[in-house]
Amino acid sequence: MLQADVGIILNHFNYSETSVILKVYTKKNGLVSIVKKGARRKNSKTAAAAFQALSIVSVEYYYADKRDLFTGKSVDLWKPFKTLHTDVFKSSILLFINEILYKTIQHPEENEPLYEFIENFLIGMDQAEFNPNVHLWFIIKLTGFLGISPDIDGYKEGYVFELAEGGFRPARNLKEDSTPETAALIKEIMGMNFAALLGQTQESGEHMKIPTKLRRDTLQALIDYYQIQLEGIKSINSHLVLKDLLE
Repeated sequence: MLQADVGIILNHFNYSETSVILKVYTKKNGLVSIVKKGARRKNSKTAAAAFQALSIVSVEYYYADKRDLFTGKSVDLWKPFKTLHTDVFKSSILLFINEILYKTIQHPEENEPLYEFIENFLIGMDQAEFNPNVHLWFIIKLTGFLGISPDIDGYKEGYVFELAEGGFRPARNLKEDSTPETAALIKEIMGMNFAALLGQTQESGEHMKIPTKLRRDTLQALIDYYQIQLEGIKSINSHLVLKDLLE
């Protein structure tokens, strides 16, 4: 059955001399693998930009249940980005988010709210001025779609974030716990929408300012949290680029 869909490119691999295999997170069918024959030929109608990380594309592919690889008819940019792939700061954050999504989205189940969350974030990030905290907001909010959202109901001032359990508790000086400052920041960001983070609401007025060390410590705590909570995530490395770029 020919399926018309929209999706977000998570990865692509060369396949034979002229074709590629695309890992696409689609709106209708979740994660799918699509082989686009002839895409690497010089006269191919498929633009190379359509294969860039986290590009939003319109796709047509022959879908069938119980298959792992589908033949693609067309892959075209649906919402071209103006800055995400050209701004060095945004593209570095994009690389990190791409790694997170590629390693956490492993199953083909449809999840339209998750798809729309990712799509809206990418469009919003493309249109806004660069913000050094957007990746923290994204991976904190993503936990809700992955079923590992921190339990903020038990938070109190001075508590730490317990990575193994996903809750907040009094400090115990354990390696598995965050600092109180990181816990407070995670709790604060969880209550913010994207516009508030960027300073686009009347109440905020300007984007959230986070000290460099706190941003670094919070990012590391969240990466550790993902690795503890989700099986199959053995390493996340692209945040090291952010460390050099944002400090």
